[in-house]
Amino acid sequence: MTKNRLYTIVLDYKGGTYISQVSALSPAAALPKWLSKLKDADLMEWGITREELTGITKSGNIVPLDGCVSVWCISGSGRRGLVLMNIVATRRSS
Repeated sequence: MTKNRLYTIVLDYKGGTYISQVSALSPAAALPKWLSKLKDADLMEWGITREELTGITKSGNIVPLDGCVSVWCISGSGRRGLVLMNIVATRRSS
């Protein structure tokens, strides 16, 4: 039986760093769950749209970070610059 893990998502965009967590089976499954939990007010404050983030997360270009265990990265372009997301598997969910 596969268990969920707790993933920490670190979003860097336009000079800001935004951190939140979701429980999922994989880094790829964590991104849409994370996106669905984001509040519209937060997105407005960050200066990025849900559609921009959806496009990046659906690109499927999640890359493991060299020399790290359980850490991945995905990036893309927002209308105001580079969007960088790091996904860190922090622990198994109970």
